[in-house]
Amino acid sequence: MAETLDGLKVRIRELEKEVERWKSQVKSVRYGLNWMDVPEAFDKDSEDKIPILEEVAEKAVDAEGPLTGKPPHVIIEGDNYHALTCLNYTHRGKIDVIYIDPPYNTGSDGFTYKDKRFLTEFPDGQKVPKEHPLRHSYWLSFMEKRLNLAKKLLRDEGVIFISIDDNEQANLKLLCDKVFKEENFITSIPRITKRGGKSSDAIARNHDYLMVYSKTSSYNLIPFEHDDSDFKYKDEFYEERGFYKLNQTLDYDSLQYSAGLDYPLNFQGEIFYPGSSKEKYDERKKGNFKRADWAWRWSKEKFKFGEENGFIVLKKSKNGKRIYTKTYQNATIEDDGDGYKVVIKKRTAPVSTLKLCENEFSNDNATKDLVEVLGKKDFDYSKPVALLYFIEKIATHPSSSGTFRPPVILDFFAGSGTTLHATLNLNKEDGGIRQCILVQQSEGDNNICENVTYERNRRVMCGYTNAKGENVEGLGGSLKYYKTGFVGKHQSKNANDADKVELAEKAGCLIALAENTLDTIKVPEAAKGFWQIYSDNAEKKKRYTCIYHNGDYGKVSDFVAKIDELRTTDKKSKFTVYVFSWNSPDFFENEFDDLKNIEIKAIPKPILEIYKALNG
Repeated sequence: MAETLDGLKVRIRELEKEVERWKSQVKSVRYGLNWMDVPEAFDKDSEDKIPILEEVAEKAVDAEGPLTGKPPHVIIEGDNYHALTCLNYTHRGKIDVIYIDPPYNTGSDGFTYKDKRFLTEFPDGQKVPKEHPLRHSYWLSFMEKRLNLAKKLLRDEGVIFISIDDNEQANLKLLCDKVFKEENFITSIPRITKRGGKSSDAIARNHDYLMVYSKTSSYNLIPFEHDDSDFKYKDEFYEERGFYKLNQTLDYDSLQYSAGLDYPLNFQGEIFYPGSSKEKYDERKKGNFKRADWAWRWSKEKFKFGEENGFIVLKKSKNGKRIYTKTYQNATIEDDGDGYKVVIKKRTAPVSTLKLCENEFSNDNATKDLVEVLGKKDFDYSKPVALLYFIEKIATHPSSSGTFRPPVILDFFAGSGTTLHATLNLNKEDGGIRQCILVQQSEGDNNICENVTYERNRRVMCGYTNAKGENVEGLGGSLKYYKTGFVGKHQSKNANDADKVELAEKAGCLIALAENTLDTIKVPEAAKGFWQIYSDNAEKKKRYTCIYHNGDYGKVSDFVAKIDELRTTDKKSKFTVYVFSWNSPDFFENEFDDLKNIEIKAIPKPILEIYKALNG
């Protein structure tokens, strides 16, 4: 017995050593994407200061009319890394859908990367050619930083769509597996880029991809309404149930045979059998049936309910009579446990991954969309409105169910601004309140953001004359335009008191965007330099964001009096008050004891805390 125990102990020690060897191998051998992570150089201001947003007030657009309650769309001009940093304060966990069309890194698409190290053969800031030894490392370093920032912006139910082609598709898949986790990969959809065209190779490259990831497993994409040409019949239930089609007989022989669904059916004074044969029915009842053989699709109880509620049709043909069931566009029969009921709901169908192979999604149509509005191309890599309309249609409701919260869509490689154009189309079509945020850098002398991204959507909102000289009515909507800026003399992690004071003074646009109260309220001349007030554009139950940003508290009483004055116009208004404080705003709570619906927050510490976390 002792020898047996000794032998077991030896064997256990051997197994423990084997487990440790496996652990060591798992740690040293990884599956995934590895590359040389190249530090990215920014200009001196952005490396040594704190990012903020500054409004360009003269570029605001209001084609919707006052007091609609609909949130303005937002365009941010600047490097998307800095804009994403700002958005991590204003919109962390608030974005429903992200779409991006990053550089494909073809060697000729203008992708640049500023390597922070000193290089002579491939100087900083030049276009990255195909022969560059760090071509893929540059692109992956560039994308990983931005995708990590973007992930934090998504709601738990949020999704991201990324356009890409074969140059980086495989690398992007592995990078997104790392950032968003492999289990949150939804699909990769091929998209037609052009129908024809010459190619010097044996195989023409006529498609790219739309890669789709979710932030968590709880994402919710919306299937399209099922509406094909077979839905063409009307009956007395049309107003409620819509059209119906007759493409399903009540009997079938393609599934596993069920004796319980094989029975005579008395309908309109005649007896019917599955498969229209009494003789074969009798044979089946004797036990002579195949694995898949004739039976009804519905039980006796469901058939009785369907007959009483207009779901059954008897069709005659030269081969005899058959029983059919109606398939309605907007109605089905369901059993909720208490019996059968007619449930009114729109019939939907999954979206095919081949959907984007239809010609409306091609780059030819992207060019037509741009020329239609601007009268000229003026941008080389735009996407068609139909593509972004498709994405927003399956990924957003007109407003968040039951809350009227605006679904928020972000595109931080905005290019020609197609994403906002599609949002305007969709909001006009279904009365939605989707809010779109675009980020685009100026890109040289032409300033793509101002002259293309902004100008295109300004015209779409307000109306324009198209390339044919025809007047096109505007789609409405409102827009705020911001630029990224910088304050202080140190990064957020090293901010001194002077930096904090300047940040509090200049953070108004950041705070207003975080609260989605983007309209500036005029304040007395004496208040300037001490406080700012913003509001949304609702007619009633307005929301106000009030910011006391000065460390001199001598005008706090005037600030409180102004808030009280605003409350007299609408007692149900909600006020969020930000007060400059080195630590906590609790010191000021007594100042607002007589005011209701007041929430007090401190600045600038929460902004700095988020920035510090991002910068490590």
